[in-house]
Amino acid sequence: MLTMRERVYASIRSQGMDIIPWQLDLTSAIREKLQAYYGTDDVLQATDDHFVCTNMHYPTELLKEAPTPETTFDEFGALWGKSQVDKTMGDWGGLISTPLTEPTLKDFSFPDPANLSYSHIVELRKKYPDRFLLVYGQSIFERSWSICGFENYFSYIAGEEAFVEELASKLADYSCAATKRLKDLGVDGIRFGDDLGFQTNLMIQPSSWRRIFKKHYKRIYQAAHDIGLVVMIHSCGNITEIIPDMIEIGVQVFHPLQPESMDVRYCKREFGNDISFWGGLGSQSTIPNGTPEDVRREVRDRLELFSDGGYILAPAGSIPTETPVENVIAIIDEARKQ
Repeated sequence: MLTMRERVYASIRSQGMDIIPWQLDLTSAIREKLQAYYGTDDVLQATDDHFVCTNMHYPTELLKEAPTPETTFDEFGALWGKSQVDKTMGDWGGLISTPLTEPTLKDFSFPDPANLSYSHIVELRKKYPDRFLLVYGQSIFERSWSICGFENYFSYIAGEEAFVEELASKLADYSCAATKRLKDLGVDGIRFGDDLGFQTNLMIQPSSWRRIFKKHYKRIYQAAHDIGLVVMIHSCGNITEIIPDMIEIGVQVFHPLQPESMDVRYCKREFGNDISFWGGLGSQSTIPNGTPEDVRREVRDRLELFSDGGYILAPAGSIPTETPVENVIAIIDEARKQ
């Protein structure tokens, strides 16, 4: 029998696997429900989650002091809030203010990637030797709009392309430097997160993405390949149109494959020989709103569709806080029946 770590590698490669691996993105509210259901704080063990996921940590003592306990600055100077409303929707928080109000980097200071802390990653590898260790990488698009403000940034894409290009280039520099420091820490994969899609299409014209951003994404993916990491990306929404581009520049695994916005069967048929998929269970539909049997049926459908591998069974994004715990258990139970 394969270890969980070996099973993830085998499925990504579509070679030598025994069963399809699974993973669960959990909001804190769902985690608490599972802790109560299983009677343990160790949800990872209780659910047989194949992944251990972590961030690169920027020391809090190097961040600007936030104005209230409910807010925090990130290392780029954006201020985030975590009100009760934010927690109801998830654990991401909301953007309150941005460090840039004009399209210029003249007086902007980028953080030093040498300050990022990795000691916790080493400890996680020791604690979980048989699980796939994933680190969330430093990406470009979302970081850009959190520096500039969402609406401002989209206006810059339309009218200040030189600035957008300069910012993307410098963020790619930061990302590459941060990734290179993961070498020899026992990390298996890195997932770069950038929501590029609306429910029906890309947020920007594909031609603009290819002209402005593609070369910078290629650089950050190559930095990960250079140290032997599996390159994974996360993008909510429908980005079907640029999946061939992602394959071309080195992406090996795409997450979350939202069934509400992307055709799961089409993606498997058209791209399944060249890229693996991670997700595919309806986090906006079946999981929060269906019955446990609805969830079981969808899990069985995905397992059958991807029976030859190239797949990690998972919700298409964090499980919403209002989801009945029985629906989460249904995912786990069906995965274990393989």
